[in-house]
Amino acid sequence: MGTYDANIAKINIVNYFRKCGLTIDAFANIIGISDRWFKSVSSLKNDYVFDVDTVIKAASFFSVEFRKFTSSTCVPPDNLRELLQKKHAKNLEFSKALNDTPSLPFIIDNILIHDANFLNEPELELKHIKAIIRTYYPKINFSNLSITIQNSGFIKHWPHPTKKNTNLYAKK
Repeated sequence: MGTYDANIAKINIVNYFRKCGLTIDAFANIIGISDRWFKSVSSLKNDYVFDVDTVIKAASFFSVEFRKFTSSTCVPPDNLRELLQKKHAKNLEFSKALNDTPSLPFIIDNILIHDANFLNEPELELKHIKAIIRTYYPKINFSNLSITIQNSGFIKHWPHPTKKNTNLYAKK
């Protein structure tokens, strides 16, 4: 293993965070920083990095060896959320956060793109995507759904040919 690299640690924390399905608020609370600071640091476009104590907490939460987490880029397992739910089942704070409705980016990138109703349609409007997601999470709040979908690396979007201010969506 190599030496401590704060930028690799940052990349790993961001990648694992995206795969665990927690909201920014919940994850920031778990690793002991403000959600605002997490948003600032987690942007891969700037030079901010996490301090060592925060990296230690994140590595521990994700069950990844600290040295590995800080010296090489790690690939989070596809079932990371389920693994974390089992690992932290007895920790009330972590368990609650992991059993709440996952973040919208997680739902889009890990559930929606595998849903048969989504995959069987050549194009869907936002209202149809909402209906699909509500079959999994009936009480979900859809703040910024269209922006979140457009930021997904798995879904393409284009303007509706006849409806103004409406997009169509499909899996890439």
